[in-house]
Amino acid sequence: MISCREVINLRSLVKMKIVAGRAGLDRVVRWVHFIDLPDVIPWVQGGELLIITGIGLENNKQKLVDIVRGIIKKNLAGLIVNVGPYIQEIPAEVISLADEANFPVFELPWEVRLVEVTQEICSYIVMKQTEERSINDLLEHILFRLPEDIDALIQRAAYYGYDLAGPHQVAIINPINLAAFAQTQNLQDEKALVAFKVRLEHTVRQVLAMRGEKILSMLRMDTVILLLPHEKKVAPSRHNIILLAEIVEKLALKMPGLEVAAGLGGRCEDLRAARRSYLQANKVLQFAEFKTASRPIYAYEQLGIYKLLFEIEPDKLKSYYHDVVEPLRKYDEIHHMDLGATLFTYFEENGNAVKTAKRLFVHRNTLDYRLKKIEEITERKLSNAYDRLTLQLGVIIGKQLGRQVITDEML
Repeated sequence: MISCREVINLRSLVKMKIVAGRAGLDRVVRWVHFIDLPDVIPWVQGGELLIITGIGLENNKQKLVDIVRGIIKKNLAGLIVNVGPYIQEIPAEVISLADEANFPVFELPWEVRLVEVTQEICSYIVMKQTEERSINDLLEHILFRLPEDIDALIQRAAYYGYDLAGPHQVAIINPINLAAFAQTQNLQDEKALVAFKVRLEHTVRQVLAMRGEKILSMLRMDTVILLLPHEKKVAPSRHNIILLAEIVEKLALKMPGLEVAAGLGGRCEDLRAARRSYLQANKVLQFAEFKTASRPIYAYEQLGIYKLLFEIEPDKLKSYYHDVVEPLRKYDEIHHMDLGATLFTYFEENGNAVKTAKRLFVHRNTLDYRLKKIEEITERKLSNAYDRLTLQLGVIIGKQLGRQVITDEML
């Protein structure tokens, strides 16, 4: 997976210059295509970097404008115009159209041999694809299989310039509203959705490249997974949290409307423990799902008491939930009430009755009645610190277990 920005740095293209659509230099180039037909539109699919000389245009400026408009619509990566006897200069209309669409258009002098250009671009694409497949396979081994020969994996990563000898931690970048976003962006078929996910991963790698970071990454299902170095500092995860914040910010800029959360697992001393860090990052994202006050980045080492709950066996958590909160849930079910939601909101507002009543759109007297009913059903006093903590843990565990103690609308 390469971008137009990388293409212009290739040896055979040193004489090429960009004349329009500079803001689109990060478009992904799937392949390079040289076509000189009067109508190229039926022969392209999307993602290609198209090269034309204009031999079939018969010096018709409007035909060139129509071609550019068509290939923008088909979402090509960019256009290289071999300026010379057939297209002596790129028309202002083409430049304006490309700038408006952030579609890169390049000028390539006539004396440059196109066979060398296409050969070098294609070779570079194949080389990058081979490297990416190898890196994906490497990360698959580390996270999802039992890594037996750690030294071999470290040496294999070093071949591509990645240092895996020290401590690391896993981060997962998850688009949390992907289904809704795909609908608004008209990503209706599998091909369009896959193309979007590739762009998502490419944007993540852009941030890493701009920071000069050599970090293993891979696209898996709907998420991007990173294996981040975890250096020994006073605040060891701070650097990685800042990095993830930059990635989230970049994604928001590139893909308006897409909501992204990032989960950061704990530190692993060597690659054998990397899967544990991956599972922790997944747990962190599960935790993020039932937080009312959402934020983009969650770190496992900052979860506090939730970190302890994640380590307890589900059966023990179910038992605790059943003893503490189940009576409340059953009462709600029988009497069609929402005491569970009331209790959760009350804890979210740190026991502030005025704020709780306002959030629930109920009168203060109604809230007082509900809180007394909760104390009666659970046989625990909210004024007692120990009882209050017991109830709060019960509600948290209920959400962790996926039990609907409160309605989805309250989250």
